[in-house]
This record gives sequence, C-alpha cells and structure tokens, in this order.
Amino acid sequence: MAPPNDSISIESIGLSLKASIVPWDTEIFQYPVAQIDRINISDQKLFAKEYRRFESWRDANNLGLISCRLGHNQLRETMLLEENEFRFIEMVLHPKLESLDELDIPHQCLEVIPADQHDLCAIRIIAESAFNNERFHVDPRLDPHCANLRYGRWISNSLEHPRQRLLKIIDDGKLVGFFIVELKEDRSVYWHLTAVSPQYQGKGYGRMTWLAMLQYHQQNGQTSVSTTISARNTVVLNLYSSLDFRFLPPEMTFHWVRK
Repeated sequence: MAPPNDSISIESIGLSLKASIVPWDTEIFQYPVAQIDRINISDQKLFAKEYRRFESWRDANNLGLISCRLGHNQLRETMLLEENEFRFIEMVLHPKLESLDELDIPHQCLEVIPADQHDLCAIRIIAESAFNNERFHVDPRLDPHCANLRYGRWISNSLEHPRQRLLKIIDDGKLVGFFIVELKEDRSVYWHLTAVSPQYQGKGYGRMTWLAMLQYHQQNGQTSVSTTISARNTVVLNLYSSLDFRFLPPEMTFHWVRK
C-alpha cells in the first residue's frame, strides 16, 4: 500500500478544500497535526460526499489535531465543520497601521536590536512563558506544555528562517521582550510573534516596546505594520487601539481533535 500523502486538494462542484500536515507542530505534539488552508462550500448536498474524501485522508494519516481558520462571513462552512466535530476556539483580529512613515513617534529609550545565537536561550525562556491567550493554550483538549514548546521552537528556528527576523528589545542592558517580524517587498512589515517578558508585564513596557518597534521600522523605511491577535487578549487590543491601529475583518479558528 502506498504511504498517505502529506496534503490533499479537493476541487469539485460542492467543495473546494486544501489541507496539509504541519511538520513542526507534529514534532512538538508527538502526533500528526494538520491545517486546513482553504475551505469553501458551494453545494451543501454534495458536500458530504466530497468531505468523506477529506476524512479518509485524515484517518490514513492518523491525524490527532486539525486547525482551520475561516473568514467571519463563512457561516455555511462554520456550521458544517461544527457538524463534523470541529469546535470553535477563538476569534482573531488583524490590526494594521498605515502611513507609518508619516507618524510623529516620540523618541523611545528602549533599544531594538537584531538577535543572534547568544540571545536564543534567554528569548526562548520568554516565549515559553509569555503566552496564555492563543488557541493552543485555551483549547482544554491540548497540552499547554506543548504550546509553550511550540513558541520556544519558533524562537530557536527564527534565525535560520529565510524571511523572518528575530529582534530583541533592551532597556539599559535588560532583555524585556522580542518580536519576530517579516519585511515585505512593498515596505510593509508583518509582526508574527510579539512578547514582553512576564517579569516586565504590567510595568508600562508594553506601550514603550510597541512604540520602540514602530520607531525602528520607521527609521528602516517601512511604511505599514500588520499583525494578528486573539480577540480575548483585550489588554493588547486596547494597546493597538491607542496606537491608532485599525482592524481588518476578523477570522474564526476551529480545532478538530481526535477523541
């Protein structure tokens, strides 16, 4: 028997679906993990037959976790996924700041510096302790320790990533946080992963850090910033609002977990 494929693409009258195994999450969770990259249902009556092809692929790969992110207006897809044992986990928002080059940003005392190999251990410790609002931590069916390791692994791999950059935020020699960013050809920048160390949270470093990052990007010629954040992270949502970010249409995250 041929080994199962690590991805599946279905294009039919009733269903358009693309999914693939996520190797880095599979390594962390110690069982196969996949994500649905695209799903659109055009005929509800034909959906069930085509969806069985996806279930066969799922079972052939012995998947333990499947994640899916849907647009806020994909209610038909939402309902049908829920009928097939997917569960809503979170709503995510997409803050975006335009015209960064025109902003008058007060000078910040914090330093933003590219990280190197010597910084990885300290930054990884922050990454494995700073997050508790996102989907891997709030889904009660998942091991939060694996969620912590997932963010730590992201830090460890960031220096070798072809497009992402790891930046550290320093205050008078102290490491207070980090950002993983991706610079685009159109001079925009995307913030993939952002955190202030737990020991400095609640002490005003959030706003100072975000302003320092905006100042850093402005000085390096970027013109806009965007990111993604869980809607339950109200503290940081209010920070983005106070910095005049605007919010793009939200998305919904769903998980299927093998029983």
